[in-house]
Parts: sequence; C-alpha cells; structure tokens
Amino acid sequence: MELKYLELLEDIAKTQSITASAQRLGYTQSGVSHIIKKLEKELGVTLLKRLNHGVQLSTEAKYLLPYIQATNAQYRNFQEALDAIHGVITGSITVGAYSSVAQNWLPRLITEFKKSYPYIQIHVREGYSDQILSWLREETIDFGFMSQVPEYNYEFIPFQKEPLYAVVPKDFEIPEHWQNKFPLSAFEHYPFIASEVGVDTDVSSLLRKEAIHPNIQCYCKEDKTIISLVESGLGITILPALMVAKETNIIKMELSKPYERTLGIYYAKPHLSLASQAFIKLAEEVLHQK
Repeated sequence: MELKYLELLEDIAKTQSITASAQRLGYTQSGVSHIIKKLEKELGVTLLKRLNHGVQLSTEAKYLLPYIQATNAQYRNFQEALDAIHGVITGSITVGAYSSVAQNWLPRLITEFKKSYPYIQIHVREGYSDQILSWLREETIDFGFMSQVPEYNYEFIPFQKEPLYAVVPKDFEIPEHWQNKFPLSAFEHYPFIASEVGVDTDVSSLLRKEAIHPNIQCYCKEDKTIISLVESGLGITILPALMVAKETNIIKMELSKPYERTLGIYYAKPHLSLASQAFIKLAEEVLHQK
C-alpha cells in the first residue's frame, strides 16, 4: 500500500469531494476513482459513499480514519526529520487562530518565518474557542492561537495579556461620574450585543464571574458583525483589545474592574513536528518582545 493513497483518502475526508481532492493533490478525477477502488480491493472494505453532492466516508472508513491520520502524521514527521538531517526543513503547518490574532499577529510571524523556512507551507484556519479546540481534538490543526481557559486539558504556551474593553457607539453619552470607565453593572441597563455561546468564552466568563446579566438584544458569531451593530447604535458590547485596535467608528472604554485574558498557543499532539516547533519558537521570540 502506498502512503500517498492514505494521504488522498484523508484529504477526501476533509473536502468530501473527489474533484476537490484531485485538484488539491494533483490527480485527475478518474485517477482518484481508480486509487479508491484499488484501496478498497486491497483493504477489503468499502471506503466511500456517494451522495447527491460529493462523497463521505463509509462507516468502516470513519473507523479507520484516526489510524490513517496518525500514519500520515508520523510519515510527515519522518520526512521532515530526514530533511532536517540533510539541512533542508520542509513540510506544512496548519494553524488555528482567532480572527483578531490572524489579522494582527500572523502576517508578521509568517513573514519572519518564511525568511528562514521558505519551503514550509502554512495553512491558516480562523475560528473561535470551541472550533479551535475541536480542530485540535480532530488533529486537523497542529496548534492554535487562542486565549487560555483553565479547564482545557492541553499544553499551553502563554505569550501576552490582552485587556477586554467596553465598546460603545461614537455618539454614546458617557456620564461624568463614570470617569471614562464603564461600570460592569451598567451592562444590565443598555442594549447588549453578545457573541454566540462558545464563540467568546472570555466575555461570557467575565459576565458569569461578576454575576452580570446583560440586556442582550442580539447574538452574533462574527466580531466584525458585532462591531457593525454597535457602530449603528443598536447596542454596546465587550470585546478584546486586538479586535478593536484598528476600529475608528466606535469608542472603547476601560472597564471599572479591569479584566484581561492570556493569549498563547494550545497544542494537543505529544510530539510537534519540526516545522511546528520552529514556528512556535519564532512566535515566542517575536511576541515576547512586545
């Protein structure tokens, strides 16, 4: 059995499309179909089910998928170790990240990383807390940039503290006795734009810890949408500093009781690839300078 066939099957599990995986990995569609038939004959099981739109793994293939992923990961690590012996580090990294981190940190990190490792491919998946943790469990990312949550049982490398701010429209009338700091209790009296459950665990943790029950008028998944609704005067919210760093059409206010989250990297694999280790080392050097 050729390992590249297992890589193809793993990719089909992600794309759920023979056509898409053929294009991504440089096969023809008929070539992929031939490989799948060959694998099915060799393994003695049906691997794919055809749907009206695309394909999905069979029950047997889903059972085998974790072993296929582990085999492919070990082989990639072997290839990278061999390349390192010969003085050429190659491979690929898949990074999960909050959108705010992807926009503010990753451009600089990837630029610096490519100077030393031009042959390593980098894939970025933007998501929120629950998504990134799910990707780590599924091993579809190598590591994730996100905030620290004590109950998450993964390795965590802290980088920076990031404050949370109250975010209000530009025409918001700030009472003088607030002294430009937003009282936490006031979130119960103004219309509040909230993140969906599992999207921003830091804000929900703050509200829960302080026993604040905000006057929620709308739930959103995307931070950009929340900011747009605040700009339109539909409510106020709480957002992390990176998310509002470049916004000019809103007012960000310190909270009356300061609250911050710790940003860093979570990883779940017992042995990070050489490429992942190199990227994380660079991130520690660059981000700790700030």
